[in-house]
Amino acid sequence: MPLFRRKQTAVREPGFDAVPPNLIDLFAPPALDFQRVSLTLGERAGKVLLVYEYPPKVPMAWLARLFSMPGVVGSMHLTPADPSLLVKRITASITEFGARLQGGTRNALVIQRTEQSLRDAQELLRKIDQEQQQVFAVVVVLLVLGRDAKEVEQRARRVEAAAAAAGMRVRAAIFLQQEGLAAAGPWAWLPPRLAPIAPRSMPSETVAGAFPFVGGSVNHGRGILLGRDDRAGLVLFDRWTPPEEAGITNPNMAVLATSGAGKSFAVKLMLLREYMLGCKVVILDPEREYRHLCQSLGGSWVNAAGGGGRINPFQFRPEPEDDQTGTAAEDPTQAWVSSPLAAHLQRLRTFFALYLRDLTDLDRANLEEAILDLYREFDITWDTRPEEVGRWPNTRDLYQFLKARAEVDPERWQRLALLLRAAGEGADAALWGGPSSVPPTADFIVLDVHDLQHADDATRRAQYFNVLTYAWDLIRHDRSERKMLVVDEAWILADPRVPQALDFLRDMSKRIRKYSGSITIISQNVVDFLAPEVARQGEAVLGNASLKLLLRQGEKDLEVVPRLLSLSEAEKDLLSRAKRGEGLLVAGNQRVHVFIEAAPHEMPLLEPSLEADARAEVAP
Repeated sequence: MPLFRRKQTAVREPGFDAVPPNLIDLFAPPALDFQRVSLTLGERAGKVLLVYEYPPKVPMAWLARLFSMPGVVGSMHLTPADPSLLVKRITASITEFGARLQGGTRNALVIQRTEQSLRDAQELLRKIDQEQQQVFAVVVVLLVLGRDAKEVEQRARRVEAAAAAAGMRVRAAIFLQQEGLAAAGPWAWLPPRLAPIAPRSMPSETVAGAFPFVGGSVNHGRGILLGRDDRAGLVLFDRWTPPEEAGITNPNMAVLATSGAGKSFAVKLMLLREYMLGCKVVILDPEREYRHLCQSLGGSWVNAAGGGGRINPFQFRPEPEDDQTGTAAEDPTQAWVSSPLAAHLQRLRTFFALYLRDLTDLDRANLEEAILDLYREFDITWDTRPEEVGRWPNTRDLYQFLKARAEVDPERWQRLALLLRAAGEGADAALWGGPSSVPPTADFIVLDVHDLQHADDATRRAQYFNVLTYAWDLIRHDRSERKMLVVDEAWILADPRVPQALDFLRDMSKRIRKYSGSITIISQNVVDFLAPEVARQGEAVLGNASLKLLLRQGEKDLEVVPRLLSLSEAEKDLLSRAKRGEGLLVAGNQRVHVFIEAAPHEMPLLEPSLEADARAEVAP
């Protein structure tokens, strides 16, 4: 068919007469071209498909999968059937099917299909006669669109596969692409040439169960506003008291996105709004993303990477009363079981495993013995209460302690002393070689570890874990207030050689709710969580978050994220092409295409450059 331009659409097929010409001009692309089994709409390509075969039984929302696939525009055309005429036709069909079965054919496939057709006809007749259901002639038209012919064919094959999986079959509308476009377009007009091609008689309950235009949003009626969905509806969710019907079991969240997708902006927006509602915030910040927001809110920004915000890994804090069994009280010889020192030794094992990754089993045993002896020199034993300690040991003390022992027994202690030299009097002593100096006073605390990016991998992981344990103690301190713990770039802890670090993070995510807390895990390297050596812990960390915000994903992550979260083809397509601040919000059993939006007065708090611009505008 020859190419024609928009103004030429005044020449219309019968059936368009009721449509105003100016409306046609509004909808029509600059140019149209129809081929045998394809079409061109301006700069886009397309293909019209017809559903011509249906399964005997269909589930609820049986058309939703096809209509929600990327690049697919679907239309469902219903024509009421004359009941009396339909009954006559069904009766004749039943008679014909019965005659075929009595004809003596031995073809098993023919017999099976005829029996099924007979049962379908009898069931349809029953619905008309006994249930008084209206019957419709149904024609389903699918318009597949893409940037070019290659993309259209790829999407058409996916549609065919999805239809086959649902017991349906589709085919191209041969030499009927123009009519198919009219049927699938905004006119909702079924051309006479298309109507008899692939109709199927369906009772009203089957038609009603199609639910082809499914949609939904997340709106708990309270909480914080995240933005809008793809239908311009508000996305409002409450992580603290979510409705049970939403399937949200905890207030934890995972934010997953590639670099530049807008995850930091989205998290800052959520933190700002939660903070304004009275929530305390603690952030582990390896990229210095939150310093401006923290200082704008009058919070406490701490350089925990050797810049004065020291966290002594040897200092432990009072253990909350977490449903203890009372074993220690009943048996004084077992006091170490529930002692703060015993609990803290578990952390120290993980800390030194991250820092000294070449330790042998003998090294670890000797190191733990030295640590316990060092604590005793500071009068710290199993039954010591943290608030009673006047001075805590640190890595400088441990190094000097090992150095002194090495002079007496070098074969046993010399190696450990050498391994801990950097922590005792070298570069790492600035991190751990002194008393803690972080004041936990503000309601918005940023523990900045950005300066660790130039440290070696072992030091970076160990300090990140050290800061995380400190943040966890802050969260547990007071159950009466809501607290959010944000762990940015959480993949840093995904060390296959030391899975205990992810174990700690997993346990935190399970326990934090009982302390009126919520943890938000942020990462751009999802594959690091799913490495075979740490997959069990990594999947648990991500799985313990009932809320998930997925922005644009990288190629490698797109291979694993859809499998982890059972994403549809449409959702995978969204995450591969999403613009900055656009993504998928998963809230329990609800999923919504979301656009992150901030109010104009919030932008200077979220983007430092905007605040500078605002000051420049009001400057005299």
